[in-house]
Formats: sequence, structure tokens, C-alpha cells
Amino acid sequence: MKKLFLIVIAFLLVFNIFSLTGKEVMEKVDNRNSGKTRHALMGMDLVDKNGNVRPRTLEIWSIKYNQKEDLDKIVMNFKEPASIKDTRFLQVENIKRDDDKWIYLPALGRVRRISSSQGDQSFVGSDFTYDDMDSRAVEEDNHKLLKEEKYNGYECWVVESIPKNMDESQYSKRISWITKKHLVPVKNELYSKKTGELQKILKVEKEIKQIDGIWTPVYTVMKNVETGHSTRLYVKGNSKRLFIEFNKKISDQRFTQRFLKTGR
Repeated sequence: MKKLFLIVIAFLLVFNIFSLTGKEVMEKVDNRNSGKTRHALMGMDLVDKNGNVRPRTLEIWSIKYNQKEDLDKIVMNFKEPASIKDTRFLQVENIKRDDDKWIYLPALGRVRRISSSQGDQSFVGSDFTYDDMDSRAVEEDNHKLLKEEKYNGYECWVVESIPKNMDESQYSKRISWITKKHLVPVKNELYSKKTGELQKILKVEKEIKQIDGIWTPVYTVMKNVETGHSTRLYVKGNSKRLFIEFNKKISDQRFTQRFLKTGR
């Protein structure tokens, strides 16, 4: 009986009976602990194809305002340089409809709503679009586990995600490398709807750190392979301390249009 048991186990392993599906992998990512609140001081570097850098600093707050549906509110406040100082952005995630987004531009002196038709526009001149800021629900895509492989030292699942409704997605498909240890996407390939070719790559460039018990990518790069331009987004700090914290109390008043306009 023992020998028969071992033969059955070997058979199951050979034919990957225990393998996860692509959807199951993405559900694990979606259910990963990301904290009830987050507060961070970030750097955002805009890098042109010749390597010239325009650095920025911004502060980010987020709060999970609907635990059952896993919905967040996120606000960003740009602090420097002077050309973008006091530009503020607010996003409220919704279920079964587009997220609400507003931006405050000091030069205009008013809060402007971002419509869904503007989703493919650049977010404050970066390589991220307004749609890139959204978190897609697992059910919005068909997911396929392509393979398992090591990437940048991490054992990963590689999952292809194709939108069920192309009209509701900026990209024709996404291919994601998900770490088995952290359930964090460390590489995302984003493919153009116009050409079907690779358009952008989002990578985690440095180690994933555990902060307040939460696995956190602290340095990512979005590169537009069509233009050669890229955007580095990273947590500010040094080897002793990174300026990011989770599960600290944040006032609900920060996630309002009033805060966008006044900064308080």
C-alpha cells in the first residue's frame, strides 16, 4: 500500500494535478494582506530615452473604506519641485463601475474630475496613465497560467490576463510574474490594443521588504518600450528607515475634494 501511495503521488506531481489555475493565482494576489491604511513619502523620477532625470517628491495616503468589497481611497500630494508643488490627486475605488478620480491643479485653482474617456492619458506627465492607477477586479479578465519560472531570484507564477470586454481595458492583455513567496507582481508586460505588441513593462527593481508585517515593493519602474521613456517610483528613505507605514490612523477628511483644494 505504501508503494502504491508513492506511485499515485508521483503521478499527480508529474501531471501537475496540484497546480493552481491562472484565476486562482490572481485571486491569491487580490486577497493578499495590504493593510487597512498606508502612508508613504515617495520619489517619482521621469527619465527620458537619453537618461535625463526630472525628480519629484510626493506624499501618499490610502485607506480601505469598504472591507467587504476591498475598496480603497487614495490621495496624493506633490511636494516638489515648484512646477508641480501642491498638485493633488484623489481616487475612490468603486465596484461594477469606473473609479472616481479628481485632480487639483494650482494653476487652475480648482478641482477637476477625470472622466473615464481620459483614462489613457498620462498621469502628471509620467508613464502611468489614469487607467494604470486602477486595480482591476479578477473577474474582469480571463486568466491563464502560462508557466512557472524564476525571475530576478524569485520563484514565480506567470499568468496571462485578457480582458473579457476590450472596451473596458486600455491593454489587449497583461502578462504578470507573481512571486510565490510574497504574492507580489514583480514584472508586468502590458500589450497595446492598437498593435498587439508589447507597449510597457512594469518591474520591481529592488528587494521586496516586509514593513509592519506586509510585503512591500519599495522601488518600481514603468518603461514605455515604444518611446524609451520611463518612470521610477520608490519609497523615500535610507538603509535604516524607509518613510512608509501601514495601519496607522488617517482622518477621513484627507480623502475629500476639500483637501485637494486646501491641503488640509
